[in-house]
Order: sequence, then structure tokens, then C-alpha cells
Amino acid sequence: MSDPVRDLKHELLAAAERQQGHAPAPASRRRWRAHPGRNRLLLTAATLAIATAVALLFTAPWDRSHGFLARAEAALTPPAGTVLHMKWQLTTTSTDPACTVTHDPSEMWIDQTPPHRYRALLNNLPDIPVNATPRALACSSGKATELGGAIDTRELLTFLPPNKLTVTVLLGNDPPDPVPSLRNAIRAGRAHDEGKTQLGGRTVERIRIDPSACPPLANGPREPSYAYVDPETFYPVETVGPGIIGPAPCNQRCDGVFVRLQRIRRYLTFEYLPRTAANLALTDIHAQHPNATGP
Repeated sequence: MSDPVRDLKHELLAAAERQQGHAPAPASRRRWRAHPGRNRLLLTAATLAIATAVALLFTAPWDRSHGFLARAEAALTPPAGTVLHMKWQLTTTSTDPACTVTHDPSEMWIDQTPPHRYRALLNNLPDIPVNATPRALACSSGKATELGGAIDTRELLTFLPPNKLTVTVLLGNDPPDPVPSLRNAIRAGRAHDEGKTQLGGRTVERIRIDPSACPPLANGPREPSYAYVDPETFYPVETVGPGIIGPAPCNQRCDGVFVRLQRIRRYLTFEYLPRTAANLALTDIHAQHPNATGP
């Protein structure tokens, strides 16, 4: 089946070549005669018109890209009065040391009303001492950890079985919700629609996200990351990007001890639930462990 846009491009380019004298004009058009000066004027106008038409055809995908990203930004605004429920599987790959780790699925609930209380069941936190080397952290299969708190107040608690809550510091550089990061990248002009592609037999839209000019760490990843989203809902299907593991706390002199990773996060569930009492309880680590001691 012919492609009408491609065929039209070829016709316009061929016409431009004929106007420049690289190809003979059709015989049916050679009978017309006019003043030489007028011919030159008409030739210039025709060439400009053809060049403009060709330029529009070749730049149309960029116009569609901007339109897609504008729709994506609008669609990614969280619905009011909802609870975001996500379930994903994380795979990390390191080249030095050489290892690929596919973690058990993790799950998270985030209230979309301030202070954005959340609770997460994670399976990708390292099951080794905090002071272990980054090389050991890179190949750790992780352990099951239950976290909770509020994003706005930076509260972060960990549940320690059988009955204790403790203040903790989260190891890792993943945002709890990918939607704000993608929306901010669109607003900053760092997101670029690269069109539809197939991912696991599913049609998705691929968005390239250029790295920030000011990463959190001086030696942070400089290569782009990619978000694969549903073309209709714009919900994330998979994200692929670089990551780093290093000692904490660290400063700019820690360049040599970081391990670089590729991180693939495949979303098994991404949905907005009604903000009912039952769903709000899923976001509250205190509600899930009412008899736990601690803060």
C-alpha cells in the first residue's frame, strides 16, 4: 500500500528539481510562453512555494510531537480526590561488577491530596549493611521493606516486624511517583516524543527525557532516559534510564566509588482509586500497624 505523504514528498522534491533545471518539464507544459523576466519571477515564487510545502511536510511530525506532549502534560495531572496505586517490577543491570538483578514486584499507594501520605511495599532495597561497598549494593537482590510517610513533610518511617515503626533514610534515587518527574520534564523542554513503538506486543509512545543540566550529584548520569506510555491514557508502561549507587552521605569527591546501572521499571498496575476510607488506610502506615511502637 502506498504512503500518500511519502509520495507527495517525492512529487514536490521532483518538481523542485525540475524548476532548478535538473529534470525536464512535462511536454504538456512546454507550450506555454511568457516574458523571460516574468518566467524568472514565477520560477522564484514556485520554488519558494515548493520549498515551503516540503518544509511543512518534514516538520509536521515535530508539530505532532509538541501536540502529543501538551496532551500528555494535561492528562498526567492527577485526578482530584483519588489515591494513586502502582505496582511495578524493577530490573537493574551493572557492567562493573557484571550482574543483572530482577527484583520481586513492589507496590505503592499515594494520596493525591496534601500532605500526600503514602505507603510502599518495596522489594529492591539492599539486604546488606548500609556501610557495604557500592559494588555489593549493585548486585544485591534486595529484601521486602514496608515504608510510609508523607511526601510534603518528608516524613519517612519503616515498619520493623513484629511491631515497631522507626524513622529511616531511604537508599536510592527513584522518585515515588513517576508522573511529576515526567510532567516537569515536559515543562522544561527536556521531553521529546519519539513516536509509537512496540513493547512486549503492546503499542506504546516513546518519550526521550534529556538529563537535567543540574543533577543532584556532580557525577550523576548524563545520558537520556526513556518513558514508554500508553498512547491514550499517557499512563507509564515502562521507564528505562541510568542510575548510580554510591556511599551515603557522599560529596563531589566520591566519583571513583560510584557504580553505574541501567534501571528498567515495568509497571504492572497504574491506576487512580477513589479516595475512600479503605483506600486512604492503604496510604497510612500507622493505620496498617495501629499497635506499633515508635514515632
